[in-house]
Amino acid sequence: MTDEQPVDADDWADWDDPDLDRGRGDAFADDALPGEPEAEPAAVPETASEPPPERTAEAGARCWNCGEPVAGRAPDCPSCLSPRTHLELRLDTPCLRATAGPGRPLRLGRDPEWAPATAAPLGGSPGVSRRHATITVERDGTAWVTEEAAGSLNGTWVNGRRVEPAGRHPLRGGDELTLGRRVRGTVWLHVPPA
Repeated sequence: MTDEQPVDADDWADWDDPDLDRGRGDAFADDALPGEPEAEPAAVPETASEPPPERTAEAGARCWNCGEPVAGRAPDCPSCLSPRTHLELRLDTPCLRATAGPGRPLRLGRDPEWAPATAAPLGGSPGVSRRHATITVERDGTAWVTEEAAGSLNGTWVNGRRVEPAGRHPLRGGDELTLGRRVRGTVWLHVPPA
């Protein structure tokens, strides 16, 4: 018999793995298997004055809101009338893909009534507030993240720069968005061709 106590999963919630590759979210990311091409790191702008190129919606793409096909250069979906312009947030840990578009903000937080699209995946993230931040997108492709007025204890960060409570910060394609210290993801802007 041993005197060891069982390890509770919550005991590991604040543990940081020194081998974890912060850019891609996986341990030993540089150890490629033989015969596998090396993965290219996500493009992150050097400075806020040099925005990366936005991804453009492709001909024959599907609507981000309803999933129906949208042909050619149509600016709006013929089925739901949503503009094709939208933002996709891809979080690494927890794994989450969420979208925001004109008239449909994306709320980030653990409160299921306030942030129904993100509360479940972010529920186990101790650095994320119940009402952490909101992402909005304008029809012209301008996107913003706003930290809630009450502020977040652990903060909202864009490319390593803190967003002030009740402050609004512009988002560009390729930006790294961080909630607290551990929840990180990449912003993708989809803008239809003019």
